[in-house]
Amino acid sequence: MRFKGKTAIVTGAAQGIGRAIALGFGREGANVVVGDIDGGRAEAVLNELKTGGSEALAVQVDVSSESSAAGLKEQAIGRFGRIDVLVNNAGIYPVSPVLEIREEEWDRVVDTNLGGCFLCSRAVVPSMRSQKSGRIICVSSILGHKGAKNGAHYAASKAGIVGFVKALARELASDGVTVNAICPGVTDTAQPRGHRSEEELYAQGRMIPLGRIGQPQDTVGPALFLASDAASYITGQVIVVDGGAYML
Repeated sequence: MRFKGKTAIVTGAAQGIGRAIALGFGREGANVVVGDIDGGRAEAVLNELKTGGSEALAVQVDVSSESSAAGLKEQAIGRFGRIDVLVNNAGIYPVSPVLEIREEEWDRVVDTNLGGCFLCSRAVVPSMRSQKSGRIICVSSILGHKGAKNGAHYAASKAGIVGFVKALARELASDGVTVNAICPGVTDTAQPRGHRSEEELYAQGRMIPLGRIGQPQDTVGPALFLASDAASYITGQVIVVDGGAYML
């Protein structure tokens, strides 16, 4: 129960990695704010948390909107009185070659993936500064390091997250707030399954040193560690969670 009495916001928490992280915080005693653009699915995760005995709140949020990100923060403060952890996980990954990416699609991906990290982080920083404590964790991707065929907008946004994390970590260090990133590799969620077959995922898993693609649960341990007191002297860092597929 490392997070008893603490409040964690997780965006993109209605499915996949975000859902797994939200449930992980719940199991360890945190009050969990389930943020997602899909309000119905967010409510379903809320019910899972409550069934497990957790205090939780579901908030429909568009992280690419400044007012919506601010509303997420306000609802969390209004319900639980404080924010101790923010996990910026919300993201989208449409597949298009560069010559076919429309400007609107580029903007939507960058505004959601990178802009969402910026807007949600900026919303919670005053509260964390006043507490002189806080943890901000941004979910990037290994594709931000090595690129993504037919996903230039996604790779660019995820690379931008790493730069943003390092900059914000420097700004907030004196306030007792740490900022770090997690870079998952290919993970068994709806996102890769939307543009890869089962056979392709299996073949990709066989090429990974640990012999399989990731599961959402694989990202939970690193997220909880970075949010815990055990990581109080770690900031501006990137943890790669990909089974050894890409070794920096």
